[in-house]
Amino acid sequence: MFCVQIAEVLIAIENRYAFTERLCADYIVDVPPDECSFLVSVTPEEIAAENSDGGTFSPAYCESLAIYRKICTRMLNYDAFLLHAAVISHAGRGFAFAAKSGTGKSTHIAQWMRALGDGVTVVNGDKPILRWRSGEGDGARDLRPGEFIAYGTPYCGKENWGQNASVPLHAVCFIERCEPGEPDRLSRLEDDGEIVARIMNQILMPNDPVLAARQLDLLDRLVSGVPFYVLRCTPTPAAFDAAFQMTL
Repeated sequence: MFCVQIAEVLIAIENRYAFTERLCADYIVDVPPDECSFLVSVTPEEIAAENSDGGTFSPAYCESLAIYRKICTRMLNYDAFLLHAAVISHAGRGFAFAAKSGTGKSTHIAQWMRALGDGVTVVNGDKPILRWRSGEGDGARDLRPGEFIAYGTPYCGKENWGQNASVPLHAVCFIERCEPGEPDRLSRLEDDGEIVARIMNQILMPNDPVLAARQLDLLDRLVSGVPFYVLRCTPTPAAFDAAFQMTL
């Protein structure tokens, strides 16, 4: 057993395989398990279920996935949830990029790193946590509005792009492949229904009705408080120029 801190929440993890502890090395804290907010463990059946679609992953890797699934579900009790996206930090602001597998999300993030060098860092390349932080209040009302903070996690994709860091979320962008000959184009999403339909494919919706209600409430705050965009592009350096308009 070991303890980690993710999105400022202390979590005790009861693991069978050393892989999970190695994966979480940058997040491990020297805290007794009984001082953590909650404990996570998984059964052999839950580990095996991560291979239920015919995968050939090792039990150690499957354990890490099952543990993170439970962590993300429990995080809803702390106004936090998983967003399947890559989050970069530029000028103190976070930009999340979500896309279907094979669309070119990693290629696009690499373009930001190539173009901006030290001016951009990858907070998490695949599975960050977003946590709602309310403004400082007097008990009756907030003195300033809240915001979502994007946090790095040990689960950062096959490129292993990420760090134990956080950044206020400034915008969310869905990446789509454009048709041959179509110019790269960034457009603002204004239809809340379309935003919700798109974002539902990037989250982990719990089965528990109470937690599901929490997730929907957090999505409502996200949709109403953060601008959403669609970037139609090809995975080339030119796409960076279109996407960079979000920062302006």
